[in-house]
Amino acid sequence: MIVATVAATLLAAIAYLALAGKTYKAEADLLVTPVSSSDTALTGLGLIRESSDPTRDIETGARLVTTRDVAARARGILHTNESARSLLKRVDAAPIAQSSLVAITAKASAAARSRDVANAFAQGAVDERTAVLHREIDSQLPALRKRAVGTSGPDSPASQLAEYESLRNAPDPTLRVETRAAAPASPSWPRPALTLLAGLLAGLVLGVGGAFAMHSIDPRLRRESQLRELFGLPILARIPIERKGRTVTRGRRRFGVGPRSKRRKALAPSQLSPLTLEAFRTLRAMLAVSRAHTGEARSVLVTGPSPSEGKTTTAINLASSLALAGNRVILIEADFRRPTVAEALGVRPHIGIGRVLLGNTSLEEALVPTKPFGDNLRALLVDRADDWLAEVLSLPTASALLKEAESLADYVVIDSPPLTEVIDALPLAQQADDVLLVVRLGYSNLGALGRLGDLLEQHRIEPNGFVLVGVGSSQEPSYYLKPGEARERDDFPPEPAEQLRRRERAGSAEA
Repeated sequence: MIVATVAATLLAAIAYLALAGKTYKAEADLLVTPVSSSDTALTGLGLIRESSDPTRDIETGARLVTTRDVAARARGILHTNESARSLLKRVDAAPIAQSSLVAITAKASAAARSRDVANAFAQGAVDERTAVLHREIDSQLPALRKRAVGTSGPDSPASQLAEYESLRNAPDPTLRVETRAAAPASPSWPRPALTLLAGLLAGLVLGVGGAFAMHSIDPRLRRESQLRELFGLPILARIPIERKGRTVTRGRRRFGVGPRSKRRKALAPSQLSPLTLEAFRTLRAMLAVSRAHTGEARSVLVTGPSPSEGKTTTAINLASSLALAGNRVILIEADFRRPTVAEALGVRPHIGIGRVLLGNTSLEEALVPTKPFGDNLRALLVDRADDWLAEVLSLPTASALLKEAESLADYVVIDSPPLTEVIDALPLAQQADDVLLVVRLGYSNLGALGRLGDLLEQHRIEPNGFVLVGVGSSQEPSYYLKPGEARERDDFPPEPAEQLRRRERAGSAEA
């Protein structure tokens, strides 16, 4: 989510850079020179006078630039049809710190236009203040000329008249253009580096926030600690992710479009990595403790909260691992809706479990030996997917079938459908000695897992623990395998069952 969000915000920033209009800025400078406050001859004129705060004098000059009258003069200088109000919106005047300068900044969509607007406002400000000064001088000159007749001296009306007439023929002495604007070489906005950085930071903030939000409301199993919080059950085995685990599509697209439903294919022992096979040996060892105390046959039902979590693969490989240890094992496929065991083991059922449950044939006749285990691993399979056949699991013959299987084998492993989806195998779960719950990290729904726990508790079924699928990768190096030595099991022909059993026993003896 974080990567996707960052990518989206960066793409949005790039699109903005490509589509946004460019803005150029040009700057012209005005020099503010206030007249001395001690010069009483110019008291009546509208000049910027020196005050005790120099900053205030410069701010006064800046304020005089952004007026409607100055904008009207700039409009005339530019010979444009754009209104004075529109021009004012694109111009800003501000004092430059520690100086007597006012910076006039103009924005435009073209470099030359921003230069012309800045210069027009600078010149317009000087022209407007000069015009105001001249009007005030013109209003005072007639009276001053009368008073100046026959006078002389530095402070006489005649001296003041001469000063006024000098100012009348010159621009405003307190304001002048110091630096004219030049056309900018590059646009001031958008800034590619700043825009991309903003997009990156926005993506990180949104992505991390969204990830935490989804993490808090995510209904899927993400951590082992979530299992411990919901159930007081141990994790019996941790099965790594197999790269060979593929999904197959089922059904047809509606009107030829849209996705089709998918399901995961079960994997046989020959398709698993050594690291995954070691995990199933760990599971076998955890279950063998119970039988070691009694010596009686044990039935193990494998189920999960929802489909495609790895329960069938777990059932097949648990049965295979038990058979490799020299045990007689019967694998019962109790999922009538999605039978996949026969495909994974590479066998074809000639008599299905449905006929056995209906009493049409015996269990011995329906059992199918599997390679390379021979009679040490036999399977009772579903010969065809059919919803109505699932009803036969509720018949009394289901319990009788389980007892008969236990009399023929050391272990009976039952591949059950998800009990929260279909209740078919619940009678078998009540009769089984051990119940394993298979869950997959990043896939299993916590709500469905909670419902499964409630269902088992209501029927007084206490599971042995969890088989956690999706922990790490099957390609990771382990204590027993050096990096680079892992090989694909199906690249080599399977070993005979007796040779496999001897190797397994030799490994147990060394341990």
